[in-house]
Amino acid sequence: MKLSRLIFFPFLFALIFITSNCTIPVATGVATKAVTVSKSDRSIGEYVDDALIKVFLKNAYFDHSENIFFNVGVEVSQGRVLLTGTVENIDLRIEANRIAWGVKGVQTVINEIQISNSDSILNFADDLVISTKVLAKITLNEEVNSLNYNIETVNKIVYIIGIAGSIDEKQLIIDLSKEVFGVEEVVDYITIKSE
Repeated sequence: MKLSRLIFFPFLFALIFITSNCTIPVATGVATKAVTVSKSDRSIGEYVDDALIKVFLKNAYFDHSENIFFNVGVEVSQGRVLLTGTVENIDLRIEANRIAWGVKGVQTVINEIQISNSDSILNFADDLVISTKVLAKITLNEEVNSLNYNIETVNKIVYIIGIAGSIDEKQLIIDLSKEVFGVEEVVDYITIKSE
C-alpha cells in the first residue's frame, strides 16, 4: 500500500469523526446519554457521503477564493448543503452557490449567505456562543438525537439543518433554539424522517 493511502485513510476517518460528532457521551445529572451513529436517522454511509461533500466543497472554496473559504459556513445533511456566513458582495454569494452545485453528491443547495461589510470578531464570537448553547440544549435533551442536526449562527440568526423523527421533534428543536439568549430568529431546514 502506498504511503499516501496510509496517511489518507486515518485522516479521512478522523475527519469524518470530527465533522459528524460521532459518539459523544454527555452527563445529564444522574443519566448519561451516549449518542452513536447507529442510533441516528442517517446511515453510516450517509454520514460518510455528507462528510465527503463538506470536505470537497470546502476544498473547492479554498482553491477558488480565500474570501469564500473563510467566510462561508457549510453544513450537509442527506446531500442537502446549507451555506451560511457573510460575504462582501452578491458576486461572491453567487460564486459560492455555483461552486457548491459542482460538488458530486449535492442534491440541493440552500444559500443563506448574507451580504455585509460590517463583520467583526465580536459578532463572530456572539454567534459561536449562540451555536454552542443551542447545540448543548439539543444534546442534553433526552428526547432527541443531536447527531441528526447541524447548527450555524450568523448575526444572531440560527440556521438548523437535519432530520427529525416527527413533527413534534422538529418543533422541539426550534423551541429549544429560541430559548437561547441572544437568538433573534430561527430558520429551519429540518425534514421529517417519513418524508
